[in-house]
Amino acid sequence: MNHRLPLAGEKQFEPLSADVLLVLHVRFNMVTQAQLHHLFAYNPETGIFIRKIKTSNSVKVGDIVGSNNGLGYIKFCVNSKLQFAHRMAWLYVYGSIPNVNIDHINSNPSDNRICNLRLVNQSENMQNTGKWKNNTSGYKGVTWAKDKNKWCSQIWKNNKKHHLGFFDKAETAYKVYCQAAKKLHTHNKVLELT
Repeated sequence: MNHRLPLAGEKQFEPLSADVLLVLHVRFNMVTQAQLHHLFAYNPETGIFIRKIKTSNSVKVGDIVGSNNGLGYIKFCVNSKLQFAHRMAWLYVYGSIPNVNIDHINSNPSDNRICNLRLVNQSENMQNTGKWKNNTSGYKGVTWAKDKNKWCSQIWKNNKKHHLGFFDKAETAYKVYCQAAKKLHTHNKVLELT
């Protein structure tokens, strides 16, 4: 362990004991790796959780657990609290839930195979999103600039918008976006220049 001396006016805290951690987990409905292993079997090659224990009359041992939350993410109940399957998969395999985002590499939020999950910060996570539902151009990073009567290409990196230019064709604006994404983004999926 790396211990450091407390700064002036700072209290030094001792690590919590296993008993205290257990109480905190139970009190705040925190899930442990041991609980997951007891309740479910997780297949890292399929990303699917299977129920091992009957916890109510409405569930059966051997059932696939989870349902789509409407946005594509799989959620299921653990300790009477809804949990995201991708976060539970990470906990099941690695033993802790990270305090950063867990990204679905292939952008499919229901694909919870462990090889499809990676840790990213918020900026990196946003790089791997598709086009927004209100997108009218058909291309990520391309919007219509009414005042210019042209297509605007822009990209975000570390919460900063980078303006890439105005173009007569949406396709041209998207090609410029893709070139910028290859330079600026480290976690974006393969962009198709179609």
